[in-house]
Amino acid sequence: MSVLSDLVVGLSSGKIEVVDLTAPLSAETPILNLPEPLGQTERFALREISRYDAAGPAWYWNNFSSGEHTGTHFDAPIHWITGRDLPENACDTIPARRFVGPACVLDVTAEVAADADFLLTRERVLAWEAEHGRIAPRSWVLVRSGWSSRCGGSAWRLGAAVPRAAGGARCGACQITASDPGRSFED
Repeated sequence: MSVLSDLVVGLSSGKIEVVDLTAPLSAETPILNLPEPLGQTERFALREISRYDAAGPAWYWNNFSSGEHTGTHFDAPIHWITGRDLPENACDTIPARRFVGPACVLDVTAEVAADADFLLTRERVLAWEAEHGRIAPRSWVLVRSGWSSRCGGSAWRLGAAVPRAAGGARCGACQITASDPGRSFED
């Protein structure tokens, strides 16, 4: 059997588990606010076009707008100054093969529960590696902060403290080491 066939069988049989890491978008979805006078992103907005009515009798559809860093998303290396000059640094130029790979999870739910302003540092990642082994190049590193359990609650509102990495990046540790492009991640 080919690798692709094995994958299809594994997915359909449930032997391979797919974990949905997304959260629904709404006007309540927190957005990144930068200090003035820096530019700001807009909140998520959904505008109905038609709903089986005169504007579209056989279909329901919407327009939506949002800043590109709203909700669950992928940050291309070009997003950060450290990735500005890397080759294949934007979503439309990154080879698809780089979106699939080994993954590991840094679970910081206890730290975040004890301190809603928890700061994920390089030292914390290195401590994880000391316990679990070095994170392989090109791995996906996922940070489990527990904040998804607050989705829709008052702590999820704009202005609530969220975990962030040294340097101000929220919900993850971006650019753990600038010299290794396989070692950056976000929640």
